Amino acid sequence: MANDQDTSRTSRRSDLGWKHCHPVDESNLNIIVCNCCGKVMKGGVTRAKEHLMAKKSNIDACTKTPKNVREELWKLYIEKNR
Repeated sequence: MANDQDTSRTSRRSDLGWKHCHPVDESNLNIIVCNCCGKVMKGGVTRAKEHLMAKKSNIDACTKTPKNVREELWKLYIEKNR
């Protein structure tokens, strides 16, 4: 049976971005590693998605994100911000 901490961790990891990055430490979801290029960054899954999408922001664009992943993340971003 899952405890409250496990349930919270699972719900916090339901974002699509987690398929393409992972935390350095499971207890700190703020420091993330890109699965495509290995870049370590602070800012959580939101910042990691900006990196993967090559969104103009305070993070360098990932040059190794597959085109279909980048397009999927952009599509979700646009739908979310309508």
